[in-house]
Amino acid sequence: MAKADFPALLPPGMHSMTLQELHSLAVAPFPEDARRSELFQKLSIWANALRAAGVNGKLWLDGSFLTEKVHPGDIDCVLWNPYWTDPASATDQVQQQVARLLDHASAEALFNLDFYLEIPASDQLFHREAYWRGILGFCHDRVTAKGFAEITL
Repeated sequence: MAKADFPALLPPGMHSMTLQELHSLAVAPFPEDARRSELFQKLSIWANALRAAGVNGKLWLDGSFLTEKVHPGDIDCVLWNPYWTDPASATDQVQQQVARLLDHASAEALFNLDFYLEIPASDQLFHREAYWRGILGFCHDRVTAKGFAEITL
């Protein structure tokens, strides 16, 4: 049986935005929902830790966090092709820190992120993007289109 769907916060399609714009969309309109604030704070800490380590990439976000659901459980996200802004600064210690941030189980336990990492070969990029657009771009009924966010790290 499919999960219940809640009204989406974004119209169908991918929507580029900043973390602050995401906050304005998914947190500010719900002042009584402390869970939303907590999830956003954890996402911000995670994203800022990656940036501070010198890692950039495109992050696609979705899940109940981008619906009107009260107390969403987590934030679904896919990080595309992360890269070092300065590979010379990627010391062993920094690489270990980034590996923990990009580990599915750690991201879920520490940051409430249902996290997936995508580093497809160039000949697979179209297919992987199409797969995730299908997952993120539709409600659980697999018929109703909805939107998702893209944030540049």
